[in-house]
Amino acid sequence: MKKKIKEKKKVIKKEKPKKKVVLKKEKPQNEDALVKKVKIKVIGIGGGGGNIVSELSKKLKDFSSQKIEFVAANTDNQALGVLSKNIKTFSFGQKLTRGLGAGRDFSVGEKAAKEDVEKIKNLFSDNKDLYIIVSSLGGGTGTGATPVFLKTASQTNLMTLGIFTLPFSFEGKKKMDIALNSISEMKEHLNAYMVLPNEKIFGLTKEEVSFTDSLNLLNNYLASCLEGLLRTTYSPGIINIDWADIKTIIEGKKNRAYLNVARNKGEQNLEELIKKLIKNPILDYNFENADNIMFNVEGSKDMSLQSLSLISEKISEMSPNARIIFGLTNNPKMKNEIKVTILSTGSSEKKEKAIKNKKKKREEKKEEVKEEEKIRRTAIEAKEAQKKEAEKEEEDEKIFEIPTFLRKQKKIK
Repeated sequence: MKKKIKEKKKVIKKEKPKKKVVLKKEKPQNEDALVKKVKIKVIGIGGGGGNIVSELSKKLKDFSSQKIEFVAANTDNQALGVLSKNIKTFSFGQKLTRGLGAGRDFSVGEKAAKEDVEKIKNLFSDNKDLYIIVSSLGGGTGTGATPVFLKTASQTNLMTLGIFTLPFSFEGKKKMDIALNSISEMKEHLNAYMVLPNEKIFGLTKEEVSFTDSLNLLNNYLASCLEGLLRTTYSPGIINIDWADIKTIIEGKKNRAYLNVARNKGEQNLEELIKKLIKNPILDYNFENADNIMFNVEGSKDMSLQSLSLISEKISEMSPNARIIFGLTNNPKMKNEIKVTILSTGSSEKKEKAIKNKKKKREEKKEEVKEEEKIRRTAIEAKEAQKKEAEKEEEDEKIFEIPTFLRKQKKIK
């Protein structure tokens, strides 16, 4: 009996460490699965682009440098020197500009970039999963150099997302034309791109703000949208969205992108949340009739199925033919709050073609209306002419019915 008891004890001692080993193996596997090692580089080109990326790096500092890297590229060394210390700087075109900038001449920005193409290639040689290129268009370095950067990136088939701001209307038509021409050139080398007209800043606040504060409003909103996308990428979910999903949404060429984040307190007023979600106040584009849509809903574990269903239905209604990827994240910190992040893409050419077709149909409709009006007017005129002719004939007939001597007197009168 004593021997048997000892044997049982030995068995128990052997089984305990086995359970512990299993637990230790599972934990790191889960952690590694959650952190997908997705690597992103955000590059701001020119003065405006550098400033935006510098501000983004402060607002997105929660993301470690191992996941997301911020770089400012410029021909102006002084402008690089005043940026946030937690971003890398990249100077180029020093022989041409002597580090003094492009002087708002986009042709100088283009030459400066072409001068250092090999150096620019090295900027894209680290094989990140996604390169986000940010530039304020209408000036010198950003407008002229960004197409060269993107052409260099596209030669190695890298995944790229462009974020571009347009000048204020008060800066003049010429500057706007230069910016739009630059976009036309750049979209050929991009998987997807977003356009943010500075004019849209006025829609972010009704209060009077300084020029600097107005640009901060733009940066804050953009940072909030990018943060939503990054957290969707890096955070685990009940229904998980990973890099492969985001890649599916972005892949292709010349796609217009829509990115937005909306929050709501509680599950009341979901209609208001959806309105905020489908109308980004700073983007010159919406996701109506998009080809691809990815959205992630984040909230507490008590979030109802009805709320998820309503949000999903409204998004589907906007783009009934889109390929939709849906994610759900449980965040214990978000008590009585819902946050939705959406990213969609669609062919810019298809959109432009649809707009042209709508315009053409409107013009055709106008022509049809004009033609109908013309026909109707002609018919009315013809009736009037017939009426006058009939009245004249009737008058003539009456004259001949009068006796001859009375007709002569009437003529004398």
